[in-house]
Amino acid sequence: MKNYTFPKWNDLPEIDLYMDQVITYINDKLKDTYFYDEKFITKSMINNYVKTGIVHPPVKKHYTKSHLAYFLVLTILKRCYSMQQITSLLHIYTDVKDSSIAQAYDLFISRFEDSLNDVFENNRNTILFDNQSPEQELMDNVIQCVIYKVHTEYVLKNHEHE
Repeated sequence: MKNYTFPKWNDLPEIDLYMDQVITYINDKLKDTYFYDEKFITKSMINNYVKTGIVHPPVKKHYTKSHLAYFLVLTILKRCYSMQQITSLLHIYTDVKDSSIAQAYDLFISRFEDSLNDVFENNRNTILFDNQSPEQELMDNVIQCVIYKVHTEYVLKNHEHE
């Protein structure tokens, strides 16, 4: 798990994808962060995200780069938070002034990666981020919660194999 990387905005596919391609892509990018036989993302999950308004509907059954960013973040956050909480968190985080979805996504992924790798390296987070806003401080706390859960699952899985 050390030095684990997630796709940044510019690494996400430039072409629109169909649902099956989205599922394959998300599952491939997150597979090493799940240690039990869990469903990361399914057709019904995607349909539910769209139906509840967390994610905008696809255009002619095509999902864009923006959809992929939302699905990656949603899949990461759902480990610790309910859909209602995630919806609130995403509204707070994406409503930050002067922030595009690309910038918000890259900042989330960057901080998530840095913290994840630090926790797996040092068994605790030693990184102190400069929080430019209360919204970013909130998201940093959310990220820490998810990372400690990922770390705990990893340790438990390793103990089960001993």
